[in-house]
Amino acid sequence: MTRKMINLGPLNQMRAALGEDARRRSGLMESVRHVYLRMDRDKAVEDSFELMMEDLAESRHLSTGECSEKRAERLEGNILVVLGGSGAGKTTAVRKLLSSHKLSPNYGGPDAHIVTVRVPCPCSVGELGKAVLSATGWDLERRATAPEIWTMVRSRIRSLGILVLHLDEVQDAHETLKADEKVKLRHLLRSLLVDEDYPIGLIMSGQAEFETFLRPDRSSVRRGRWHLFGPITVEMDKEAIAAAVVHLAKTAALKVAPDAGPDLVPRLIHAGCYQLGITIEEIHDAIRAALKSGATILERKHFADAFAARTGNFLPWNPYLAQDYLAVDPTRVLAHAPAPVASTDQRKQKKSKGDKS
Repeated sequence: MTRKMINLGPLNQMRAALGEDARRRSGLMESVRHVYLRMDRDKAVEDSFELMMEDLAESRHLSTGECSEKRAERLEGNILVVLGGSGAGKTTAVRKLLSSHKLSPNYGGPDAHIVTVRVPCPCSVGELGKAVLSATGWDLERRATAPEIWTMVRSRIRSLGILVLHLDEVQDAHETLKADEKVKLRHLLRSLLVDEDYPIGLIMSGQAEFETFLRPDRSSVRRGRWHLFGPITVEMDKEAIAAAVVHLAKTAALKVAPDAGPDLVPRLIHAGCYQLGITIEEIHDAIRAALKSGATILERKHFADAFAARTGNFLPWNPYLAQDYLAVDPTRVLAHAPAPVASTDQRKQKKSKGDKS
């Protein structure tokens, strides 16, 4: 194994080539992106994280009168799962928690005891092990079997004092692994939790369908801590989103026009597909559009312009401009004409499939 090196030369060259205005915008946008909108769900995840870390802090050895089976059952609970739709803000929420919590010092650094691993796609047990090694600063150059790789992983975890692995985008494992590989991975993850010599905790974040992957392991399901990041709604979240627009704009030294205030929020949430992460990205894009135009006030047109630039949609299919914005599909791109209407045969075929299901 060799230590992974990252070449930052091209990135630094590109930054140097940017004009003064672009560098100013980039600096402001970096500040904007560092602002995090904390919701009630963040507190719930934080509470579960603290409980998991408390459990890990307890003796790893057998307690008085505790058999090995009871110990394993106790350790099976050291798992935290955060699931939600694409763009719900799961990864951001977990990374923000780990980067700011006192129980996760030096997160992202070489001496951190919590490490985030992006689950590879396509995934295999061996490829996941290689991803863990890479996340700890080592690349495996020689060929090795999955068992050999995970032996290295366990040794690496112990030597670095890693207490928790955060596996992000875990649905990629569920979607790409074959049935027998899924069984192996479930057993492998459980063995990390209940290892007699060096048990660790697991944080897993991804899309909601991953729940079906863990479901056969009833002990982990029953004893783990589960959180679902559901869609946001206008009724429940309009005040928080309106406040976010004002706060993020202020961070970029922008004021907010009346037409970008609370009345815009329903359109903004719809454009964000009712997912918090995408909605925040919409605000970011609008702020960048305002800065690029040289404006000092954030207006609705900046949201509309940013949406049009990103999607290529014409005005009638822009939720910030359309009269009936709820009829606009915010996931469409290059919308220059109404979506084609299904033929009679297609509608009958769809209805037939629905009746069979």
